[in-house]
Amino acid sequence: MSRRSTKKERIIAAAVQLWRETHNVNKVSLEDIARQAGVSPTTVYNNFGTRDGLVGEVVKHLTRELLDKQWTAVKSDLPFPLKMQTMLSVKTATMQDMQTELLDKFSTDPVVSKYLDEIYQSEMKPMMTAIIEEGKQQGYINADLPDEVIMLYLDMMKAGGTAYAGELQRIASDRRLMTALIRIFYYGLFQKEFDFTGAFGTEKEAT
Repeated sequence: MSRRSTKKERIIAAAVQLWRETHNVNKVSLEDIARQAGVSPTTVYNNFGTRDGLVGEVVKHLTRELLDKQWTAVKSDLPFPLKMQTMLSVKTATMQDMQTELLDKFSTDPVVSKYLDEIYQSEMKPMMTAIIEEGKQQGYINADLPDEVIMLYLDMMKAGGTAYAGELQRIASDRRLMTALIRIFYYGLFQKEFDFTGAFGTEKEAT
């Protein structure tokens, strides 16, 4: 590992630590971060260019950290319900770490958005495909649901989460609200199943 990359990692770690302690990205200066990392402010600028550049890299770092922990759960021997519980707990904790300025990067920063889109396709989708297949095999997920529809649902949820990043951050700080959102995401609104196929009409009615 190069000296430059080591300094970069220390700066990112310092930024994450100070932002977690203050719960406000804007209250921490680059000078504070440099002091915490044991480098000069010039070194911070040399590695990240601007404050926005640092914020973007921290978002990438937290996303990478989240994925690594979730992959560990997916590949573990934990029972399926515990795997899901672990993945959700990790995601909730990460969102609580991301103040509004960080979450805004999901939708406003083209570099971060491109990174998230790439990692969603290369890692998040395969991860969800693996956990869904396991859930189907063990009877926790309805085996009759086509994978294509499940993936479309996940794509829609991803797009909605990006569009409402600030609102999600507010909800993430309230355990009751976050639990309710997660329950809706995975279990839907209804407690009792019913036949709603008639809502789409018959082929004869549609022609």
